[in-house]
Amino acid sequence: MATRGRYVAKKGGDYSLDMHADSGEARREYIDRSKRYDHRSVPPEEAAVLLTQGWTEHRRFKTRVHVRRDRSHDQILENRAWCLLYNLGYSAISRGRNFQVLIRRRGADDLYKQIDVLARDEETVLVLECKSRQVMGKRSLQHDLAEFASLKSPLSTVINYHYSSSAKPKIVWMFVTANIVWSEPDWQRAQGHSIRRVTERELGYYEQLARHLGPAARYQVLAEFLAGQKIPALADRQVPAIRGKLGGQTYYSFVTTPKDLLKLAFVNHRTLNDPNALPTYQRLLTKARINKIQSYIESGGYFPTNILLNVKVPTRFDIVKADKATGVTYGYLYLPDQYKSAWVIDGQHRLYGYSRLSNRFLDENLLVVAFDGLPTEREAKLFVTINHEQKSVPRTLLDDLQGDLSWGSVVPGNRLAALAARVIGRLNNQFDGPFYNRVVREGIRATPQTCLTIPGLRLGLHQSKLLGEAVLKNHYAPGPLTGATDADTVARAGKFLGGCFEHIRNGNPQLWDMGRNGFVCTNVGVQGLLLLAASLIRHREENEGIDPMGLSADQLVGEVEVFLEPIKEKLRDADEAWAKSQLNVKYGSGGRRQYHFRLCRMVRQLERGFSPPGYDIWREEQSEERNEAAESQIRDIAKEVHSIVFGKLREVYGEDSYFEDGIRDVKVRVKAYERQQEDPKRLALDSYLDFLDYKNIVSRKEHWAIFKGVFDIAEPGDKGLAKNLKWMIRINELRRIPAHPTKDRSFTLEDFAYLDWIHGELFRRIG
Repeated sequence: MATRGRYVAKKGGDYSLDMHADSGEARREYIDRSKRYDHRSVPPEEAAVLLTQGWTEHRRFKTRVHVRRDRSHDQILENRAWCLLYNLGYSAISRGRNFQVLIRRRGADDLYKQIDVLARDEETVLVLECKSRQVMGKRSLQHDLAEFASLKSPLSTVINYHYSSSAKPKIVWMFVTANIVWSEPDWQRAQGHSIRRVTERELGYYEQLARHLGPAARYQVLAEFLAGQKIPALADRQVPAIRGKLGGQTYYSFVTTPKDLLKLAFVNHRTLNDPNALPTYQRLLTKARINKIQSYIESGGYFPTNILLNVKVPTRFDIVKADKATGVTYGYLYLPDQYKSAWVIDGQHRLYGYSRLSNRFLDENLLVVAFDGLPTEREAKLFVTINHEQKSVPRTLLDDLQGDLSWGSVVPGNRLAALAARVIGRLNNQFDGPFYNRVVREGIRATPQTCLTIPGLRLGLHQSKLLGEAVLKNHYAPGPLTGATDADTVARAGKFLGGCFEHIRNGNPQLWDMGRNGFVCTNVGVQGLLLLAASLIRHREENEGIDPMGLSADQLVGEVEVFLEPIKEKLRDADEAWAKSQLNVKYGSGGRRQYHFRLCRMVRQLERGFSPPGYDIWREEQSEERNEAAESQIRDIAKEVHSIVFGKLREVYGEDSYFEDGIRDVKVRVKAYERQQEDPKRLALDSYLDFLDYKNIVSRKEHWAIFKGVFDIAEPGDKGLAKNLKWMIRINELRRIPAHPTKDRSFTLEDFAYLDWIHGELFRRIG
């Protein structure tokens, strides 16, 4: 039965919203909504019927069967949104999935409007409409946005009437979506109607923030939507303070309470960074650190160090007294009373350590130093300066920060790092692009889909030289994606790479969406594809005379996408097994090279003249016949060395004593014995030694004269040593290549030549 907000006809009318008021009741709904499946406990005969209707058996008991059924994607999204607001500590929240509000219309019948989620506290109301798809794709939201916008005015009337006894609340209208690629017109419509967009990316960030901070996260979330709007609870709140200058920048030093500071403070986290907006630098809060700080405060601890803020809005300061000698002024500072007005530079964990504590602790004193309008770039540098000495900044965060800290640098290496970081950010935030939400961000748990890292992508861009390169350490040489300005380069690179990789993704969206399990959308896969894109541009430049920098990004995509067709065709009918056999390569520089040249081999089916530097050598190295021959030579060498070593030892020491007397190292004998015991075949003990064990036996003083004539082989170009056995070390290394094919090593032409030489020389000496 639908749960309805009711209108009761009285003098002037009275609106009533059916919201949760009992915390226990709300908690029960939260527990149910937090599950991704429906659950029933039924008799066996009823379970048999349900199993034919999409339910699955979870547990079976003597008289009852527990069955489950996955909830629909739209229900899961709506439940996630509801649970988020519950975790944010809203004092009242809509009851049930069929929550409805009565809309009274002049000259028309009353209308009940279903609202997906509605929540309110003393100052704000959030109205949420949720839309989703089963899989990622485009969907027009024009009709949904228009309907939602048309109800804003009557819904506002209901809400404001409900708040008639207090100040009118601030209403936030939100469209929450999952797996929907927003079109630009829909995004503009939402902005035009002041409807806030929340995709699965932002929703995941808010959920994690709520798990870490609890109800205090509400102020952080509201700051995203109510930036610049007044916080009634902080109106005309003043504190005694001193004002001075530090590093040429005005600052205020004062004492306030966590209760007030939590409302106005804002932490600009990397996880919601917009590459076209203000730089951000903070890591996501760590729950473990917050818990430790909370326990410390509850046990009577306090912090003698300052919370460091940057106040973004003009502040009022009433002077009481000035000290000319120090330049310090004493007076009263009016705290900022706007959302998103005071940004935390340092001390976010100390501040949010109070987030779950009772009012007794929230009224304690905190020391604060607040800069007045510090440029955001200086914020980031100050953050790194402070935290570098206290706690190492993670590599992923430092790479991400390069886009902010090094933007506009004249040092070529720093400039390229900044360009790469911003290009990666742009790709990760592009809703309809192949990289949307694929890049792991600091503090956000990785999933099979968020399988790319900033260091990995940055390395791929650097190796490809698509953005340019540093020449002689002090000169920047432009690349094919370089634009008129660095901002143009970021836009140009984002459009070109988005277009090229969209072509690859369209070949097999399922493999792409599998992330690391699909072997396409992986760090090494993207690195190989970036190298391929650079090779294709170079090929077109050398053979067709195109000028990459003279073409638009779309034109440049057109120049290379035809050569991506063979790859797209291969992917179209591919499954996970094919991808694993053809695209699963080792990590490291060898993996990038291997992936790149495997793609080049596919392109060669269309363009026979396509041969990037190093490809022909690699192709020869990949010859199955040559690799099989190399493995055969290694087996021959190992077999003959073993035969000679233990044949001679048997001659010298006899069949009964050759192993004990010929091998003086006890550890080697014990190792052989243990391996023999583990092997059901129980071969001779000498069968369980390693190749380097042979070298150690041969090189012993009492044995060298016996083996010197065969094994004393000097390396080409060496002058010769007393014992020339380096070849045995190298053969041992080459033996590992076929034995461990996933390692960062494969046979090279040099290896082939060496094996030909040592194989011939050894067998010549054997005769």
